[in-house]
Amino acid sequence: MVPQARTRTRPAAPPARVHPIESYGLIGNNRTALLVSPRGSIDWAAFPRFDSPTVFAALLDPRRGGYFSIDLASGRGSVRRHYVPGTTVLVTELADRSGSIALEDFCPEIDSDRVLMSEVHRRLLVREGAPKVAITFAPRFAYGAATPSLRRSEHGILARGAGGSIGLSFDPDERIELAGDHARGELALQPGEERWFVLSAGAEEVTPLGSFHAVRRRRETERLWRAWARRMRYEGRWRPEVERSALTLKTLFYRPSGAMVAAPTTSLPEAIGGRRNWDYRFCWVRDTVLAVRALFDLGYTEEATDFVYWLLDILEHEEVHLKVLYAVDGGAPPTERTVPSLHGYRGSRPVRVGNAARDQVQHDLYGGVLAVADLLEQHGGVVSLDLWWQLRRLVEYAARVWSEPDHGIWEVRGPPRHYVYSKAMSWAALDRGIDLGERLGYPAPFDRWRRTRAAIAEDVLARGRTARGGALAWYYGANGPDASLLRLPILGFLAADDPVMVRTADAIEESLVDEPFVRRYRLADGLAGGEGYFLPCAFWRVAYYARRGERGRARRIFERLLARAGPLGLYGEEIDAKGRHLGNFPQAFTHLALITAATELDRALDVRERGPAAGSRAPDA
Repeated sequence: MVPQARTRTRPAAPPARVHPIESYGLIGNNRTALLVSPRGSIDWAAFPRFDSPTVFAALLDPRRGGYFSIDLASGRGSVRRHYVPGTTVLVTELADRSGSIALEDFCPEIDSDRVLMSEVHRRLLVREGAPKVAITFAPRFAYGAATPSLRRSEHGILARGAGGSIGLSFDPDERIELAGDHARGELALQPGEERWFVLSAGAEEVTPLGSFHAVRRRRETERLWRAWARRMRYEGRWRPEVERSALTLKTLFYRPSGAMVAAPTTSLPEAIGGRRNWDYRFCWVRDTVLAVRALFDLGYTEEATDFVYWLLDILEHEEVHLKVLYAVDGGAPPTERTVPSLHGYRGSRPVRVGNAARDQVQHDLYGGVLAVADLLEQHGGVVSLDLWWQLRRLVEYAARVWSEPDHGIWEVRGPPRHYVYSKAMSWAALDRGIDLGERLGYPAPFDRWRRTRAAIAEDVLARGRTARGGALAWYYGANGPDASLLRLPILGFLAADDPVMVRTADAIEESLVDEPFVRRYRLADGLAGGEGYFLPCAFWRVAYYARRGERGRARRIFERLLARAGPLGLYGEEIDAKGRHLGNFPQAFTHLALITAATELDRALDVRERGPAAGSRAPDA
């Protein structure tokens, strides 16, 4: 249960605002991540890990969740925001009649995997005029259930309570005073003046501001992020968008283990006011597989290899029964439960912690793991004989269970079904196992695997069609497709121009596409309420048409999707017809799909311009 505070939770005055999901900016330290609103309020933060209870959760409840705001006292005026190029240093510029300020937010980055720094640095700089700036510090622990006690000292404010502690350090001369369960101050500043504020989670006492070496930390952070961005091998037509996606994915890495969370938030809704609100602060095997491919494509071999070995370490402990998702340390995620202390984003309840998909059966995982091992070997990694025995067991398991129903890629909370995509991924497990094992000369029953691979394809093409038109269906017996079928050419299951695949794409266009967006499916899935268009599927559609040779069509769709990014180039999981992003934010799945679409489209355009390279090989899933 969430620990309850003895004192009743009360709102700070004034309460934080809730902004559109896509308007938030992301910063992080590869252990956790924070979301900053357009008006300079940290409205989401969990310490010390992505999946820890929150300290600030105004994003899910502006009156109870807690926040830390630095804004013009008027709370009005213009807003401009950007990232320092090549970094995740976030700059928010606010201006009204009194003047303008720039707020820089970042988590310190240092060149070490061993040092834990639960710090957030905020630099306030006056650009013009003599503006008054309002500061409000209102932490709430344990998902808003625990109001801490605040103590003012010479160096700042310490908040302590049932859910932990956090210090706010600032200059001793700042007039920021306690006001019950929050602290507030108003600063009168002159042109060129700057102020620093540093949050330190888990602090036992307030640390003097100078001890954080904030100016040096900012310089180091900018240098390290830019150095990482410069390593990116992609020099295609959409470098800025791909770079921002790559930086976003890196921010979602959990450095101690090499895992990557699907998103840094929980319970941002798939429809405003709806109940489809899930916790994504865990590592999905599926996302890891896609991340490995994206990182190899972008030239980040070291990071991709770290992902592979994190996954293979999991495999060593799990043998063949892989879970759908894991906690960032490789353990089991918590049991799913609701959090009554938070009202949800714009009233979208319930707020959930944990994810029940951890207990599902999904057969697509095994093809993904074999694809990852194949990519590792192609990029110079070593698939040892010891590792091969583990991979061989996975192939054998896929060969044994492919004919059984599962819950599918979309984690449907209903009875298991015979999903076509799951069976295609089981086919991919055998296909990659055959290719890898024979290439390396390792022992395996390859002839039997070939027979099973052929049996899967025959079964899918015989039983996995819709009754009308001969297109592939979402699951056996369904009367329509789902959008995961757009990935079949990348798997190698069907060529993009195969007549069955063309009919399937046509069925998707007819039933799931509202240009340029794509729904996952339209059939009932056993859950109440609706959802938005699924952004990863929209980018998969780009990749599909690029592979089919319809380069102009793919490019038009892609550029329309790029125009629907949030102001900072970030994407949620879904979007509605009005362009409002939905779901947890930012979403790794979407940014991975964007990278895949960009690289596939660039390859297609390059082939048209230069012709195919001799011996070129299409990338695996």
